[in-house]
Amino acid sequence: MKKLFFLIIAISLFIAGCKNNSSNGSNAKIENKLNKNIICVLGYNYPDLNLTFTNKQTILNNRFDIPAGQTKEIDTLSLCNKAMWDKTIKHSMLMLFVFDKDKLAGTDKLEDALIARYYFTYVQLMKTNGVITIDATRNNL
Repeated sequence: MKKLFFLIIAISLFIAGCKNNSSNGSNAKIENKLNKNIICVLGYNYPDLNLTFTNKQTILNNRFDIPAGQTKEIDTLSLCNKAMWDKTIKHSMLMLFVFDKDKLAGTDKLEDALIARYYFTYVQLMKTNGVITIDATRNNL
């Protein structure tokens, strides 16, 4: 129950966004350059890499469902604000879990549908102006 409460709070804060703090004045974006539909989930508990903070149904209901070849603007929990980042992100490392949407629908084990885990520091995310690109080259897919 405590993990579910944290997840709800994190998602609520995530939706708040950092529209005015990114260098181009827009929200952060996830760019899907894969030839498959993906679902992305943020993790704030680095170095805990397991997926016990979520479950399949939560992920399938996630707003970060990004079709192949598309870019989706996301809110970022005001993570463009360094003070918010420091307050929210453990060990200054944001995780992004990327799932194959079709595989996820056909399995009960989250790990079976996991394509990649990405890790970002505040500086790394700001260097890309808040654009996170998911592609085969970076993931060795």
